[in-house]
Parts: sequence; structure tokens; C-alpha cells
Amino acid sequence: MSRRANRVMLAGTGPTPERRLFVAHDVKADEKRVGPHEHLGRGDILALLPLSPVWPAQDYSNGRTLGRYRLIGAGQVLDWLLTHPGDGWQARWRAADADRGKDWIEQVLDRTDNGHSYQARRSVLLSGLNSMFISRIVLPDYEFMRGYKAMALFKDVQRMFPPGTLEQMRRHGSELGMTGRHVDEGLRVISKMILYTGRYLDQLTAEDVFEARAWGRRAIGYSYDGTHSAWDLMRGAGVIHSKDTLKDALRHGQRPTAELVDFYNLQSTPVRNLLVRYLEERRPGVDYGTFVGLARELAGVFWADIEAHHPGIDSLRLPDEVVDGWKQRLLTYVNKSGEVVERRSRYDVMMRVRGFYLDIQEWAHEDPFWAQWACPSPIRRGDGAGNFKVVAQVQARMHQRVRERLPHLGRLVEAAERERDETAALLAAAKATAFDEYFEHEGTRYLRVMPAAHKVTSRPDHVTPHVYVHAEGSTKRINQSMAEDEAFWAWAVIETLRHTGVRVEELTEITHLALVSYKLPDTGEIVPLLQIVPSKSNEERLLLVSPELASVLATIIKRLRDANGGKIPLAARYDDHERVTGPVLPHLFQRRHYWQPQVMGQNTVSRLLRKTLARMGLRDQAGNPMRYTPHDFRRMFATEAVTGGLPVHIAARILGHKTLTTTQAYLAVFQDDLIRTYRGFLDRRRAERPIEEYREPTEQEWSDFQQHFELRKVSLGTCGRPYGTPCKHEHACIRCPVLQIDPRQRSRLIEIIQNLRERVREARANGWLGEVEGLQVSLDAATAKLNSLSRTSTDGRPQLVDLGLPVFTDHAPTSAPGEEPNPAPDSTLS
Repeated sequence: MSRRANRVMLAGTGPTPERRLFVAHDVKADEKRVGPHEHLGRGDILALLPLSPVWPAQDYSNGRTLGRYRLIGAGQVLDWLLTHPGDGWQARWRAADADRGKDWIEQVLDRTDNGHSYQARRSVLLSGLNSMFISRIVLPDYEFMRGYKAMALFKDVQRMFPPGTLEQMRRHGSELGMTGRHVDEGLRVISKMILYTGRYLDQLTAEDVFEARAWGRRAIGYSYDGTHSAWDLMRGAGVIHSKDTLKDALRHGQRPTAELVDFYNLQSTPVRNLLVRYLEERRPGVDYGTFVGLARELAGVFWADIEAHHPGIDSLRLPDEVVDGWKQRLLTYVNKSGEVVERRSRYDVMMRVRGFYLDIQEWAHEDPFWAQWACPSPIRRGDGAGNFKVVAQVQARMHQRVRERLPHLGRLVEAAERERDETAALLAAAKATAFDEYFEHEGTRYLRVMPAAHKVTSRPDHVTPHVYVHAEGSTKRINQSMAEDEAFWAWAVIETLRHTGVRVEELTEITHLALVSYKLPDTGEIVPLLQIVPSKSNEERLLLVSPELASVLATIIKRLRDANGGKIPLAARYDDHERVTGPVLPHLFQRRHYWQPQVMGQNTVSRLLRKTLARMGLRDQAGNPMRYTPHDFRRMFATEAVTGGLPVHIAARILGHKTLTTTQAYLAVFQDDLIRTYRGFLDRRRAERPIEEYREPTEQEWSDFQQHFELRKVSLGTCGRPYGTPCKHEHACIRCPVLQIDPRQRSRLIEIIQNLRERVREARANGWLGEVEGLQVSLDAATAKLNSLSRTSTDGRPQLVDLGLPVFTDHAPTSAPGEEPNPAPDSTLS
């Protein structure tokens, strides 16, 4: 295949191949799609139609009448086609543009007005047309069948399936969890494929499904309803031999290096080959996402741009004017909206190009192939001098995002909880109401409705699994099941992100197996831990599970178990960056997409956040809608942790950062005196303490950190300060952000709040303004802790859930040699 053909194949729907997760399939040319009876005469076709296996039986008068009507209708359609040019029936069908709609049917009816009623004449004509489709005289395309909607025709096609196949498909769909509606939609798509291709069921291939999907995406923007179920039904019948779902089969995975380079259609073959070989050398040392970015920058941003402005160039030794022009063009680019915007990554691109030249110079000492390309780099060391300014600007924007969003985090959490509770209550009220009946909820009158598409009384399971409601006075029908599901998972995402600070890809990788517990050897206390699998830094780490996070995870686990017969379904996660599908595991952040459990993707997480913010109507200081990204929660987590007293090197370990510099870049401060105080504290600490303290914690230190929990007990609960560190707040626990309130101390906390209010009133009455300010700070902190405690106990989360966590202690297993060790009993978290 030529490089140009490769480029067309890879181009798909976007200019950047690394952004495409799915293979794009084009609609094939129509000229070669003809039936097996293309050149038969009119009389021969009319004689052929009664041989169809679905032709009405001739042993009774009604059957003979139906057959006669079909022949009359078919003859009318054939006569109309003969008025159009072409050397065959399919050619005449295309010449008549019959696939573009049903208007031509009215023309044929006007030609055959024989005094009968319009409905009778139309019924005769359509019965004859259906017979021609069944016998493959003409092959309609998907656009025609989308508007034709001839259910009887599709049923006739299904009657032609091999014996037992239709029942096998329905049985397989039921085993997968499909409803009757999903099965019927899939069977209709299969019937359309048979009519479109002119082949029988056992002759269909996976490419036919891909083409049907491409037709749907071109016509309506997404695949036809039933395309995915059609794929699974064909797999169940043995028509398609694949273990993948349609979504998995469409993913293109990691592409060869040559295809990534050929996407940019480089003119110089020597330079193209050089780039392919260079990238092949670099590929084993980087992850796939980084590799694709490197290919885009070297082949697309650099060399393709050079060739576009200087055709015929085929040497890496570039004249100064060529390099200067490229550097000037690198400052901006045209975005998807057609606007010219600043390229913030321009220094990174130049450093990639500089590394490309320097690598060739170094490799030339060992391999003579590179010697012919070795030349001075057009990117000088000074070209990257401005990168410090860009980095500072990026950090400033990051810090500003945290300053704007952190004060609203509490409102966002409350809005997510409120939306979850309200949608769940409305769903419960709707489920308790019969179809087509009204019910009252929160002062609004609703009607529970069933969409017309679900009213198939011939099917025993015609009732849709989703609950639809219609608010009185509104024109919009609401899928309340979907609304409740999205509200729950939006709340779960927000809570987990803010309590852990994990990356979004790490969030979607969390499985039930990642929840482990450690039993302290001295006290026997169970300490829950969350295992974060390797992601960006490829470093595994354990996070301490706070009571709030344990409650969230328990709620997620209970929801998945209740919806799946007491078990968490196994699902495979697709890695958007590495373009690989992982093993099937009990992922916690999974949703049931129709009948298939699927792990959430990063786009789904972002979409849930956007919808929650849109319902809140939260705006920034400029009045624009405020937008949270999953990474914003990571920055806010780091900021709250360090400003709350957690040492930076411990925070770096929790966040999975390799250096303290990375963690410090995450920390957004809110006041200048905070910056000066913190820097002064660090300077004094470095001057007074040995340098050995500023290193990665050892295994013994980290073990001590995990075992210090019995030393953190205070009067109101548990102190979350790090092991070995003094109390920086002089034991003013009410104000301390790391205090974890014991629910049993609720009454004492209420007494403290009442006492603080009395002391504030006394101080104001006596004019003690300084004391008023200090007491008010303590009162606000105590009130916030009481509100947090109230939400934890009254937000509907299960207070006692068996998470099924394995317990690990420092005791040796008691099993005999050669036997499996006895597992410790599961722990119970509240």
C-alpha cells in the first residue's frame, strides 16, 4: 500500500491520529452492488418471485389472492423502472434515485390509478416491492430502509434464517442481559444488512457490520440503534468469529511507526525513512502516548511544515532562513474553530527537534547509518531560554484555577449529594406508580409514561427497564433511571477524586481488589488501604482510606452488588493512552451500557463533572461558567493536605510524584504571608536538620507511619497528623483540618459549639474584638465539622457494609507446608 493510501486510510475524521480511538470505515461505492438477477427480463422475474420461501401458500384462497396482489405490485414497480436508463434492474433503481426517499412511490401510484382506493393500491404496490427485495431483484441501501420502516419485510427476512438460528440468537441475547427490545433492534439491523448486501445470513462478515455503522454515522451522526446488539447476536450464532464486542473490535490499538509517519504524506522518501527508523529506536523507551506525540511533532509540526513552505528539500542541514521561518510559524497554529491561537508548547517542540539532531550526532559514533545524517542542530541552546517564562505562566494559571475553585468545592459536593438524593427519590416514586398515571413529588405533578417504541405487546418482556416520567407543564420526557444513574456516579467521582487526589486514569483503574486492609499488630485495629496501580509514573502506591472515603467506596460496592446479584461484574478497561485493553477485573467505576458492563472512560468522567456544574450554574468572577477538570481535584487535594500540616515529602509520596519539585508546583497558596511563613519555615528546617531528612522515606519509616494510628487518639476522634510530627496547632483540635470526628462524640461537639457561641456573645458585649475573631474561627471550624458529620450519617450511605477486604498481618501463615494459607476473615468498615 502506498504512503498516500495509508494517509487516506488513517485520516478518518480528524487531523491527529493519536486522538482517534476507533477505526473509521467509509461507505463503499454503490456501483458494484447488484443482485443475482440483474439482467432477467420482466416475465422471468415475475415467474421467479413465487419461488421465495416466504411466498404465501397456494393451498387456500387467501394465499392465492395475496400472491396475485404481490405479482401485480411487483409488475407495477418493474414497469416504472423500465422507464429509466440502465443495463440492469439495480442500475435503473440508481438512475431513478429510488434510494433517496419514498416520493417515487406516489408517482407509481398515480400511473396505476385503476379506481381502487388509495390505501388498497398502496398496499398492493408495497407488497410487490417487498417481494422484489426478498428475491434480491434490487438491493435497497440503508438510507432508503431507514425511512421505509417495513417491519413485515424484516420479519420475512428473519424467517429465511437457517432453522433454529433465530431462536439461538434470542437465547444468546437473553444470556447477555439484552431486553427483548434490544434483540429486536439487532435483528432489524441484521435484516437490513441482508437486504443491502444481497447475501444470506451465513455469508455476512464483520465488515458488513462496520459498513452499516458507517452508514448510520454519516446519516444521523451515530450508528443505527441495534448495531451493537446485531454484532453480539451474530457472534452468538457463529456468523462472526470474534471474542470482542463491537466497540473493542473497532478500536485500532497501537499503530505501526510507518503508519504514524505516513499520515503526514512527507514528500522526501529519504527523510521519511530516517524518521521511521529514528522513531523505531525511541519507541521502546517511552509510553505510546508520548511516542505518538513525538511522531506528530517531528513528522508533522516540524518536517511536514518545512516541506510545505520549501518543496523539494531533502536534507536535515537547513539554511538559516528556512529555520527562522519555521520558528516564526511555530508561534501559532489554527485550532478546530479556525482561529489562530498561540502555541504554548512551542518550546517543547523545539527541544524535541533539538534532541532529534543531537541523538543522530551521538548515534553516528556507533552506527555508520546515522553518520550521513549528522549535522548541526538548527535549534540552539538559547532557543529554549524563554521556557522558564512559559513554565511560570502555566504554574500561575494552575494556581489561579485552584484559588478560584477550592472555595466552591464544598458547594459542589453539596450539590452533587443533593442531586443524587433528589433523583433517587423521584425514581423511587415513579417506580411505585403504574404506567400512564400521575403522582406528586416535591410539589410537582409527574406522569409515568412508556415510550411508544417499548409498547410491543407481542413480547412478554416489552416493559422497558428504564423509568420515564413527564413533568406536568413540560414538553420534555425524562429518562429518570438514566438521570439517577448519572447523578450517583457524578457524586461518586467527585467524592473519590477529592478524598484521594488520584489521576483520572487511576480513578478508572480502581478495582475491588485494590481495597486491602492492614491489622496493626499491637492494637488489632483494622486500617483500610487503597492500592493505586501504576499509571503515569509506573510506581505502585498505597493510600490510607479515610472514613469518608470508606463510606463512598462502600456505597459504590453496595450499588454494584445490588444491581448484579450480589457480585461485582467483571469488565475490561481500555487504556486511551496505551491503546490496549486490560484484563477483566471487578472495576468499581463501571456502568452498564445497555446489557454490557463497561468501565468509565476519561471522557465520561469529564462529562459527569460538566453536567453537575451546569445544573449548579456556578460561575467565576468574570461571570463565565466555571469548569472543573479531574486534575483540578488533584491540585486541590495537594493544596489542602500541605496547608493542613502534611509535610511536602509525604504528600509527594501520596500523590505518586518522583520529586518534591513536582509536588510544590501543585501547591496553590492564597496569601502572601503564607508564602513568606512557609519559606521561612523551610529555610530554618534545612539549617537546623541534617540533609538526610530530605529524601524518599525508607520502608521502615513508611511502616512506622502506617502503624502509628494508636497514637493519634484525641478527645473528639482521631488526629490525622503524620507520624512523628508535633501538633502545630497546640492541640486546638476544633480548628485542625486533620481531625477526624468520632460519631460518638457528636453530643460533646454540640456542647462545644453552644459554649463557643456564648463566649462570642460575651466577648462582643465586653468589646473584646481580638478574642471575638479567634472564637469565631473556632466556632466556624466546629460548625463545619458538625455539618460534615451530619452529612456522613444522613446522606443515605450504608453505615455498615462488608467490603470483602483481605486482612494482612505480620503473623506467618498457619497452614502446613504445601497447603494454601488460611485466609484471614474479611473486615467490616463503617
